[in-house]
Amino acid sequence: MRTPFGTWIYLLLVFCGGAWVLGLQTAWWQRALAVAAVVGLAVADAAHTAVVSELRERAAHGLDSLSTWIRGPLAIAGGAWIAGLTLSVAGRVTLAAAVLTVILFERSMTAPVARSVR
Repeated sequence: MRTPFGTWIYLLLVFCGGAWVLGLQTAWWQRALAVAAVVGLAVADAAHTAVVSELRERAAHGLDSLSTWIRGPLAIAGGAWIAGLTLSVAGRVTLAAAVLTVILFERSMTAPVARSVR
């Protein structure tokens, strides 16, 4: 989260990913309005508006506190939600199970191996 514009876009994608996971649906103009609002925040942040810059700092800290394995899939799902792509509940659950499997597999590969003392 180095650039103001990147932080705002990533925050939008993560929030929209949450909407996608919940199965929320909106009209195209509502999604476009959300994108326009984030672009407006990024422009205000680039103009060094103190309140917006402070809000970005807090948002970036909140995003950093999330696991990469949660942020990434949410951001991808957010992009799909903004594009208007949706899945049924079964599809979302299957996708969540696949992501969870990858997370568990990744964690098992990095976990320390217990060694017995002889």
